Amino acid sequence: MKQWIDPPSGWRYGFPKIWSGEGDVNEWLISQGYPQREIDSLGNYFFTRSWVPTEEEIANHYNPI
Repeated sequence: MKQWIDPPSGWRYGFPKIWSGEGDVNEWLISQGYPQREIDSLGNYFFTRSWVPTEEEIANHYNPI
């Protein structure tokens, strides 16, 4: 299921972005320009906000997956 993903301080790296829901979300974050150091710095407290996009958002998103 596609989801908007918004990691901590994600705005610095162009987030939120739509993730396809396939594979590992942390690997996807890194492939999309989110730094590994941000994930590592929060350790067990690393989390992302997520929500389901509308069909219109999927169609108009600048970086669909």
